[in-house]
Amino acid sequence: MSGGFRFDAVARRLRFAVVLVLITCGALAAPISAQPLLTENRMAIVDGKPRFLLGLYENPKDDAVLKAAVEAGFNLIQSSGDRASLDRIGKHGAKAWVNLGGALDLRSDSPEARAKLLDGVNRLKDHPALIIWEGPDEALWNVWYASHLNYLGNTEFPEMSKAIKEAQEKGGLSPEAAEQLYKLRSRCHDLHDRGLWARFDEKRAEFWQRVGRKPPQPSATMADRAEQTRKVGEGMTRGMQAVRQADPKHLIWLNHAPRNSIASMQWFNRAADMAGCDIYPVPVDHAPGHSDLRTRELPCVGEYTERMRAAAPGKACAMVLQGFGWRDIHESYRKHPEEIGLGRRPNFRESRFMAYDAIVHGVNAIMYWGTAYIEKDSQLWKDLLRLARELGSLEPALVAPSTEPEPKAVSEESYGSTDGDGIVTVLKHVGDDYVLLVVNERRNGLAFTVGNLPAALNGKKFYRLGTDEEVVVTDGALRDGIRSTDVHVYATSRRFESK
Repeated sequence: MSGGFRFDAVARRLRFAVVLVLITCGALAAPISAQPLLTENRMAIVDGKPRFLLGLYENPKDDAVLKAAVEAGFNLIQSSGDRASLDRIGKHGAKAWVNLGGALDLRSDSPEARAKLLDGVNRLKDHPALIIWEGPDEALWNVWYASHLNYLGNTEFPEMSKAIKEAQEKGGLSPEAAEQLYKLRSRCHDLHDRGLWARFDEKRAEFWQRVGRKPPQPSATMADRAEQTRKVGEGMTRGMQAVRQADPKHLIWLNHAPRNSIASMQWFNRAADMAGCDIYPVPVDHAPGHSDLRTRELPCVGEYTERMRAAAPGKACAMVLQGFGWRDIHESYRKHPEEIGLGRRPNFRESRFMAYDAIVHGVNAIMYWGTAYIEKDSQLWKDLLRLARELGSLEPALVAPSTEPEPKAVSEESYGSTDGDGIVTVLKHVGDDYVLLVVNERRNGLAFTVGNLPAALNGKKFYRLGTDEEVVVTDGALRDGIRSTDVHVYATSRRFESK
């Protein structure tokens, strides 16, 4: 590899680093809307009021199902890009979002591309049910995956082996030459798996040249993927700025995969109002390819929430949670015995934990993907409606700012690998009342103390909602115990309890 190539690569990385500094400093922040779209704690402002958005990636065809979802507490429904769909959602008392898809990417910024994007925006921007525009799903990850990582791993390597066999069958390849090609194929695979993209592209080109054929998909090169993410991010930013200029009254949201660097996501998110990712961890053996953090269990929801907040500083965070079982969407999981649980659906306790784990880590909106694949008389659907009712009753607390100073939670000595940690808390002040959320992210039960509570709470009684238990604050602290990966909601009034 030439020294000039290395210099250019370093220069590109330096330019990217400078841009990220500007992003961090706010120099490339989204244009300010004519009216605020978010509160100071980044809750969406809907019809003049802060709302905790609870959404469905589905617009149920059955009116009774849509009505039940909205009555339970789902206040945001995905809509197709037509007014009839928005009319129906608005009629049932919910708000909607519309996905602008690839039209948001104005890399070419041709008059035709810009006109296509703005035509869709202008047709719907005045609809009273619309509150959010969404960009193309997982756009950053798909720069790497859609036609490259996925294609090369699943298609091209098998095609290399097939090409060698066909050449042998035609009699134009000696055993020695075939052995050398198999070694070259293995070398390509090794470089690919090690992330040495430039060397992989070089050896891949050499393989197909020696075979005497073109690769099935010549455009699937890897060394330029990082540069392509910058180009797509530039196009997306240009598109979001165009949407903002045409429609300053609605939020723009980007959903990412549970992948990619924080720096790359910041590059994509700089003109958005809200960003987050989807994460579906149930069960632990669900799908090894879905996320790549070392934590694959339920608390990865909170960990990804923190990553998404870091990837969109100062913006709202929306997390997309699991409304399905992997068996519902992948044929391969249906081939395994039901009893081992592979691909099963989340139970209520797991769904509740995932929602609250996102909340205590600072999420501003929760959407559920996959409910279109489950029966509307299934236990999971009933559980999600139950959870929506609970979160709806807590909404005044969820949209309120967290108290300052923050409470401090310390877990007590236990048999688990804990050192006073494992408990995450948030305290909200709503009128004359307080609401305390406590989440145990450990796999074992923990006794804990929440200290640093406001002096006004001394001697006050906290009700643990959903139970008949009560805990009294003494010397600015509350002590209790909690099961593994569980949630406690305490409040000084039972008015926050769901019916």
